[in-house]
Amino acid sequence: MIKNILLAGFLFLSFCQSKAQSQIYVDAFSGNKGQNAEFFFLSTIDEKQKWTVFSRTEMFLHDYKTEHPAFINFNTVSYNFAKNLGVTAGTYASSSYPFSARIGLQYFIENEELLVYANLTSAVTKDPDGQLLIIGNYLPKLSDKWRLFTSAEVRTAINYKEGHQFSLQTLKLGAKYNSRLTIGVAGTLEEHRHHDTEFNFGPFINLNLTKPNEK
Repeated sequence: MIKNILLAGFLFLSFCQSKAQSQIYVDAFSGNKGQNAEFFFLSTIDEKQKWTVFSRTEMFLHDYKTEHPAFINFNTVSYNFAKNLGVTAGTYASSSYPFSARIGLQYFIENEELLVYANLTSAVTKDPDGQLLIIGNYLPKLSDKWRLFTSAEVRTAINYKEGHQFSLQTLKLGAKYNSRLTIGVAGTLEEHRHHDTEFNFGPFINLNLTKPNEK
């Protein structure tokens, strides 16, 4: 708990000092099997763009009868030792997966039409695992106010002793208006060890919190 509080404070200071936020948004997805709400922060925090902070908090209702939602919180700080490529350290916490401190590698590139983010980390625990997160967004311009929004995401975890633990694949298709509001449809395919595969499909809405002059 203390580690999470300290890291949250660091992320808040980084947010206040950042001059060019890359991705800061809230997202809500309501599917046929459940709901998901997300806060996402991805930003360089220095003028030379050597340091990057990534923070993501998600709340899940896996079915509409669940009284207590599940959660995931993933935070990393990375330093680029080469163009777009850096070493990273952070924490992962989940209501259904053990807490872990993590180290690894990160790749991040972004422009107005394209975002690619990849994070490969290993837990620093007695029972370590490897986790991979890949996000790809493509937003071609349709007009002065509108962009097509396409997004694909893969995340997976493999315990070094027990093998595959979970995987989640997400596809989104929609339209983004005035660099602020995105609406569309999303589909997720979730696989857990010893559990059936679950597909969830429905609408989503995304609100970009980045100021226009910071993009």
